[in-house]
Amino acid sequence: MSDTPKPPAPAPAPATAAGERHARDLRQVSERLAELVASLRAEKERLGPQSWVAAPAPPPGAPEAGQTADLDKRRLAAELALAREAADHAREERERLRERLADIEAENRRLCDDFVAVQQQSTELAQRCVALERIHGAATREETLAALQEIVVNVIGSEEVAIFERRGGGLELAQSFGVDPEPLRRVVLGDGAVGRAAATGLPWRAGAEESHGPGDGDLTAAIPLLHGDDVAGVIAIYRLLGHKPGLTEADEALFDLLSAHAGVALRLRARAGR
Repeated sequence: MSDTPKPPAPAPAPATAAGERHARDLRQVSERLAELVASLRAEKERLGPQSWVAAPAPPPGAPEAGQTADLDKRRLAAELALAREAADHAREERERLRERLADIEAENRRLCDDFVAVQQQSTELAQRCVALERIHGAATREETLAALQEIVVNVIGSEEVAIFERRGGGLELAQSFGVDPEPLRRVVLGDGAVGRAAATGLPWRAGAEESHGPGDGDLTAAIPLLHGDDVAGVIAIYRLLGHKPGLTEADEALFDLLSAHAGVALRLRARAGR
């Protein structure tokens, strides 16, 4: 058997080569698409999510852009008018409340002043009651004189006082505190402020009438102590304490009380020999 030559291997079919080229092209396209997608994603992240949302299309029959702006202007104008009206109302209400607050504050001050006045009157009445009790509660002449001195010192506010009793045609010093007693041992009726108070039965106050009698230099008041129509004695009050600039209406009322009651108490103790 002779050696028969083998036929050569068949050449690759044209269709196979074309398929390989097509697959290679597809891979390249895929790679490019992947790069494009990655690039688009990066751009989307940079611009933000809103830039990728398309504006919704206006519904059918919606007003145009110019009409929408006019409607917005009219709406804003109406809201502004309402806001101004509300602001005016709030301003008026604020003024009304401010006036009401001023009225309340004025009423409160008036009530406070009335309360202070009532307290002051109550204190003055209590002082007068205590003074009456001290004067009429004293059992002896010495206790009565001590009570008068205590009233002058603690209530009227003077630590310089002299108390005189009527004896014959003049006044004799019965008790003194804080003053030199020697010039005051005896006072003639009508001599100086103390003597005039004893002679007339009328009180004397510094500033209301001049006086240059003995011991009148620092005298603040001379109060006659009455027993009916007679003068039983005189209380001479000299300088007031530093915190008290002058006599008050309460002091005047207390002077009237002393004038009406102290003389009676002194005469009664003197007649009883106590």
